[in-house]
Amino acid sequence: MKTHSLPNQQVIHYIKPRRWIDNPIYETDLSGFFCDILRRANDFVPSEAGLILIKDSTMEEEETPESVPEELIVVASFGEQAEAAIGHRLPAADGSAGQAYRSGQVALAAESSSDRLLGLQPEDDPLAIGRSVISLPLSVRDEVVGVLELLSHRDGEAFSERELALLEIFAQTLSVSIANAVEAQRSKEMARRDDLTYLYNDRYLHHSLTSVLKSSVDGEQQDCGIIFLDLDYFKTINDRYGHLAGSRVLREVGGILRQVLPGPAVAARYGGDEFVVILPETGAQETYWVAETIRKSIEDHAFLMKADPVDPVNYPALNVEGRLTCSLGLATFKKDIVPRFKDRPMPLTALKNEILRVADGRMYRAKEEGRNQTLAAEEAPLGV
Repeated sequence: MKTHSLPNQQVIHYIKPRRWIDNPIYETDLSGFFCDILRRANDFVPSEAGLILIKDSTMEEEETPESVPEELIVVASFGEQAEAAIGHRLPAADGSAGQAYRSGQVALAAESSSDRLLGLQPEDDPLAIGRSVISLPLSVRDEVVGVLELLSHRDGEAFSERELALLEIFAQTLSVSIANAVEAQRSKEMARRDDLTYLYNDRYLHHSLTSVLKSSVDGEQQDCGIIFLDLDYFKTINDRYGHLAGSRVLREVGGILRQVLPGPAVAARYGGDEFVVILPETGAQETYWVAETIRKSIEDHAFLMKADPVDPVNYPALNVEGRLTCSLGLATFKKDIVPRFKDRPMPLTALKNEILRVADGRMYRAKEEGRNQTLAAEEAPLGV
C-alpha cells in the first residue's frame, strides 16, 4: 500500500496555531504519522482509497472575513489518483467529511466530494453511486482537527456495522496517539535545543557540523559555510535594563535568525551572546550574503517592543532600536580549510575545530576593527 503526503513543514504550517503543538519549531513528523494512520485504518477495513484532511488553522491567525468558509486540506492519501489529491481543499461544510468534522461523530454515506476527488466516482461509472464512504473525526485533546476518510470497500460491499464499530474504537485512540507522537518528538527536540532562544545548542552544533563536513569531504569536497556571530555591546543591555531584558533580547535574536536563514541552515547558540550558523553546500559569496542579511536585520530591529508578559510593570516595552549590532566572522570549507589539509589528511574533529577557529578569529577581528561588520578573510571583507 503506497501512501502520499504533503511535506512535513507544510502540514505543521497548517496546524501550527493549535494549542496541542507547544512550539511550531519542533520538527514533528506529522506527515509520516498521518500516513501511518491511513495504513492502520486500512488494516482494520480494507478500502480502495483513503485520505486525511486537516483544517487550515492558519486562517485563525489572519484577518479572514466571516463569510469565508472553513476548509479542509488533503494532507495524506492512498489509492487511485491519491498523489494528485494531495493539497486539494474542500469546504468543511461539505459531504460526509464535513459532517464528521462539524459533529465530531463518525459519518457514513454513499458518496462524497472526496470520493470524486480521488477519481473513484467517474460520471460514466453507473456503479460508482453505490460506493460507500466512512468519515472519522480526528480529535486531539477534545478538539476536532481533521477527518480520516475511507472510500469504497475493497470487496465492493458497503461498510458493515461491525467495521463501523471497529473504526469508532480506532478513532477514539487517535487523539492519544497523535498527542503522544507530538510529545515524543518534542522531548527529542528539546534535548538538542537551547532553552532560551529555541535555536540548537552547542552539542547539536558540533554533531551537525561534523556530519556536514563529512559530506563535504565524501562528496568531492563540496563547499560549506560557517558564520560566527557575537552581539556588540550586549553587556550594556544587561547593565541598563536588567538580565531579564537581556534574555528577551537573545530570544528575539533567535527569532531573527530563524526568520532570515535559508531552510538547510543550522543555527545554534554557542554560549552567552555568541551564535554559530552552518550553511551546508554554500560557497564564500553566498555565505557573505547570508551574514550581511543577518547583520542588517539585527541592526534594523527594534528590540523589546512589547512588555514582558509575566512582569509588565517592572519590564515594560522599551523599543530598543539602533543600539544593538553584531560582528560576524566567516569561513568556508573550500577556501579556508581545503588548502590546509590538501597534502595531509585531517580527521573530521580537526576539520571541525579548524573551521570554527577561523570563523571565530575573524569575528574577533571584526570587533577590533570597529564592530557591526562582516569579516570574511584576513585581508578584507568579501565583496568590498
